[in-house]
Amino acid sequence: MKKIVYIILICIIIAGIIIIPTIGLNADLIYSKNVEIDVYLGKTFNMNDMENLVNEVFPDEKNIIQQIEVFGDMVAITIPDTRTEEELDSKVEELTAKINEKYELEITSDDVQITHNPKVRLSSVVIPYALWIGISAALILVYVAIRYRKLGVVKTLLTYIISIVAVELLLLSIIAITRYPVNRIIVPLGLAAFVIVVTVLGIKNEAGLEKASETKRK
Repeated sequence: MKKIVYIILICIIIAGIIIIPTIGLNADLIYSKNVEIDVYLGKTFNMNDMENLVNEVFPDEKNIIQQIEVFGDMVAITIPDTRTEEELDSKVEELTAKINEKYELEITSDDVQITHNPKVRLSSVVIPYALWIGISAALILVYVAIRYRKLGVVKTLLTYIISIVAVELLLLSIIAITRYPVNRIIVPLGLAAFVIVVTVLGIKNEAGLEKASETKRK
């Protein structure tokens, strides 16, 4: 049974390694090519009402709606950048008309800012954390080599390195295969997987040290 589980996990990792360079990961809206529409209302508004208005203008389409500015009197709407300038302008006019009607305002083009954001390279999301993750991993491995030297330094270090790499590859492969959108939660997920592996191996090695000490006493 254990061998079957390992074979399945290896197949998942191999599939992920094939998918990532060929098809790529599925980036979430925030990391994809998108358009941000900032509308200044000059008054506070209900988020549920605004979401309904946006969904009427951009039906069946991913969007991110944020209430911004200190007084919450401005809305930022992010949508995929899939339209021509003419089509987008028409949609923005429709949206502002609905907002004006709903909140009895007179929003003009001067109150609307449209920003086209390019696709973000997913590697750039990880790079800011790479240095500190690398330093933390190196310090942990040094501690492991000293703490569990009685269990064999080389064997213990290889177990940690292989386990961490395998789990991270497995996580990345599952994300690639399921087409789960890569967003801001991916880095914390990777860190959580790292911590879990280190913790589990630490518990296992502590038990190994205790067993070795008992054997030595006997």
